[in-house]
Amino acid sequence: MLDGVENTLRQLHGKVLMGVVTSSRREHFDIIHNATGLLRYFNFVLTREDYRKSKPNPDPLLAAMGRNGLRPEHCIIVEDSERDLTAAKTAGIRCIVVPTYLTRDSDFQGAYRVLNGIQQMPYEVLQLLSTSP
Repeated sequence: MLDGVENTLRQLHGKVLMGVVTSSRREHFDIIHNATGLLRYFNFVLTREDYRKSKPNPDPLLAAMGRNGLRPEHCIIVEDSERDLTAAKTAGIRCIVVPTYLTRDSDFQGAYRVLNGIQQMPYEVLQLLSTSP
């Protein structure tokens, strides 16, 4: 788990609709995440069984928006890889990238923002909320 992720989720909980869209199968996702205590912060979870094609195809993100009645301009996605950024851009969703040790040298051209750490996320998201029509 990324350092600071629980604090970040706590700060945004109840202020924005939050979900997880993962390429993991439901049974694997549940095994990994049930013990973290983080799932209580999310409004929905979509796993590999919930859509046809995986990222970098936009299908997972389009499925999440469709199930929640959302439009791309009302969404922001947080990702850590070029593959995920490609899916977000193709779906028309702004993407904030928080690179990991493994992805920090990747090309994140086209990202809405590239952050140094997850701790910066609440500020960025709340700024977007304050400037949205």
